[in-house]
Amino acid sequence: MAENKDMENYRATSAEEEEDYFDNVELELDYSISVTEGSVELKKDSIKEQKKYMRDSHGDMDDEEFLQNMQLVNNDEAYLTRAAKRLEVYEHQKKNPYFGKVTFRYDDEGDVIPFYIGMAGYESDMNNEQLIYDWRAPVSSMYYAYEKGPASYTVNTEDMGSEKFTGHIIEKKQFVIVNGKLREAVDTDANINDVILLEALGGNSSVKMKSVVATIQKEQDAIIRNRTAYNLIVDGRAGSGKTVIAMHRLAWLLYNYKTLDSDRVMILSPNSIFGDYISDVLPELEENSVPEKEFDSLLEELLYIDEEYETKLEQSEFIIDSGDQENQRIRNLKVKSSIGFYDRFNEFLERYVSEIKFRTFHYQKVEYTGDDISAMFNGRFSRKPVYERFENIAYFIVDRVEDNSPKEFPEEKKNNLARQIQKQMVNLFAERNLVKLYVDFLAEMEPEYPGISEYKNEYGKICYEDILPILYLQVYFYGCNTYNNIKHLVIDEMQDYTIFQYAILDRIFGCKKTILGDRYQVLFYNPEETVVDVLTKIFAKRNGQGGYELMELSESYRSTAEITEFCNNILGDEGIGGNTVERHGRVPEEIQCGSLDEAVEFINDKLSYGDMDAYDNIAILTNDEADAYEVYRQLSEYTEVTLITNQSVVYSGGVVVLPKFLAKGMEFDAVYVMTDGTYKNSMVTRHTHYIACTRALHELYVIDVMQSE
Repeated sequence: MAENKDMENYRATSAEEEEDYFDNVELELDYSISVTEGSVELKKDSIKEQKKYMRDSHGDMDDEEFLQNMQLVNNDEAYLTRAAKRLEVYEHQKKNPYFGKVTFRYDDEGDVIPFYIGMAGYESDMNNEQLIYDWRAPVSSMYYAYEKGPASYTVNTEDMGSEKFTGHIIEKKQFVIVNGKLREAVDTDANINDVILLEALGGNSSVKMKSVVATIQKEQDAIIRNRTAYNLIVDGRAGSGKTVIAMHRLAWLLYNYKTLDSDRVMILSPNSIFGDYISDVLPELEENSVPEKEFDSLLEELLYIDEEYETKLEQSEFIIDSGDQENQRIRNLKVKSSIGFYDRFNEFLERYVSEIKFRTFHYQKVEYTGDDISAMFNGRFSRKPVYERFENIAYFIVDRVEDNSPKEFPEEKKNNLARQIQKQMVNLFAERNLVKLYVDFLAEMEPEYPGISEYKNEYGKICYEDILPILYLQVYFYGCNTYNNIKHLVIDEMQDYTIFQYAILDRIFGCKKTILGDRYQVLFYNPEETVVDVLTKIFAKRNGQGGYELMELSESYRSTAEITEFCNNILGDEGIGGNTVERHGRVPEEIQCGSLDEAVEFINDKLSYGDMDAYDNIAILTNDEADAYEVYRQLSEYTEVTLITNQSVVYSGGVVVLPKFLAKGMEFDAVYVMTDGTYKNSMVTRHTHYIACTRALHELYVIDVMQSE
């Protein structure tokens, strides 16, 4: 009854009152801009005077006075940097200061407080009143999580625990503000008004991914604000907003965990183009950009074998070209990416380590018995990576050597000696050639899986599916401390990684992780062993540490209902399902063309006669880079078009031609998907086709080009 009474007694603010509040915020922002600009000018004058004083008095200053004056200059220059950032935020806020509002009555005191929510918070310089709350603030979570009625929010601090506040939301509004003008104030009971959401989804795509703080949905917000998961796994269908959720989660983490700096967070991206595509989101959310890596660059950076090996791109092209052909390598690839193969490899390594035979080791006049070494190797240092144990033992030997020396060793000498001793012990007791050790394992598997011992492609390079276990072997034996500074890792397109890649990442990055993807957007889809099965195995809790939480996103927001239905039909009975926002548009078209020339002519006609004028970003997706180049070459004779390859690092929008595998995670207003008409015949090509078609927001054209005899 109390809730109903609240609703009856509270009078929602009128349109005129909302206009007045908006005008007051604009006035306050103008004042803050003026005050900040005035402070900037004063600081600039102060810096100028300080530097002049230091030049004029340099000869009379002692070192301490010079350093004090230099520190004053540095402090003032740091203030200017912060002030410039603050002015930039104020200017953005003037255009769109807030997008939502919840009026909350607290249970304890009965206080009724309106909270206006925006991209960034704003505190008045006139009276220190908080006029706007940052969307990441604890109180703002109610806007996304609750309808009108009972609600709560929790304030967490890293050193003082948490405090929960309960009450009732008695008013909830959304605002449409465009270029500093309040266009509309919408009362809503739901978390996001359908009209405003559909308007946002119906707009054109952009060259760079944008923030979506005004239209984040309840299930998305739960992922963004998750505090409890050590490893958060998000399995979402195409168009559910996984990547944008990942970026907003990073912004939320950086805001709420003050010890987490942007340089201690990393994103694992599928390619450079994707990295460029998402590069504006964090700055737009008032955070610095964070480091990005591709797995293949990690591989190149960390692996220290001399032999040549494939890239992920080369492996993908082989898979697509093979289709469903049961050749030896495809059979090997399926086995070598499986959980069973990973388990057998670990059993082999554990057996190998347990069978290491230790004997007396001599270095200079120091002698360590095999029993002494075994006791440390299998006891004191047993939790360390295998060959790192030898390094730890080596330091004990160095200490003995130093005891026999008339002088103490400097630290550098100790380290050099330890490395020498470690190398000698590895050579004496273990196998240093990682490739040979892996080949030994394959030979052991050969009777059960005939042909499994083949590990090089037709060009003599180690296959990608084989180089991953070799890197895992290296990390297993030697460890890796390169990325100990990283405290949160985001892995996007999780379905693109194998069990060995996740095992490697788990050992290299011992930090918390957010892992997102779609189990269906993968070339090999095996319902009996999906990427989710792999993740839950690798990130299971061990010795009370780590663990995971799995969250799913079933709602699709990217494409029209017609495109989504078309894409789901591509996979048939593989179990897509889920819900789609009811945004309607053109039914996708399938066109038959007798040649590539005819296909290019069809696309050019669409571009030339105004059919695509309403769209900013249009993609033509081909099977591989060779096809992409040929389409680009022909189409560029008629219109402005950009070719994107695996070496590209910038996406500039407009009409682009690119291979399908580079379009992952991206979206375009209109998409032309080039096929040879056989995509239904193969699981691999069917999934590739599904990935390509799900990139379209508003219009989709599938062009089947007849293959010449």
